[in-house]
Amino acid sequence: MKRLFPLVLLVSLVGFTGCADKSAGINTTATAATTQGGYTNVSNTELKDLLAKKVTLIDIRLPEEWQETGIVAGSKPLTLFEANGQVSKQFAQTIQQIAPPDQPVALICRTGNRTQAGAEMLAAAGYKQVYNVTKGIKGWIGDGNPVTPLK
Repeated sequence: MKRLFPLVLLVSLVGFTGCADKSAGINTTATAATTQGGYTNVSNTELKDLLAKKVTLIDIRLPEEWQETGIVAGSKPLTLFEANGQVSKQFAQTIQQIAPPDQPVALICRTGNRTQAGAEMLAAAGYKQVYNVTKGIKGWIGDGNPVTPLK
């Protein structure tokens, strides 16, 4: 529980800021992973490589978003920001069960904004290898990649 406290505190401090749509600031042309703030930004091609290596992918969107578009096959749905912009208590309670801090983890959302905030949180909480899918599920689908319905 002591290791979880920094994550809970950091998640509480971020709050609403991670939900803003800042898609104009996303680098959609990058093809090589870029590291910043303790996490690595990755493209869809790089995500495919990570998935082939069995890196855990967490889809941090809302349940209605999962229903609307489906999810990347094998990803773990776990909401980070609730519809009101508050950080989900379930996220802090569940993340270490899905992806322990000593194992690599990738985050995906709608367009890459919420995952940027989530990646910063996880890196600050001691996660060693955190990947932010910069174009999100919209970019994944837009590039012709498959999704599967949430069961």
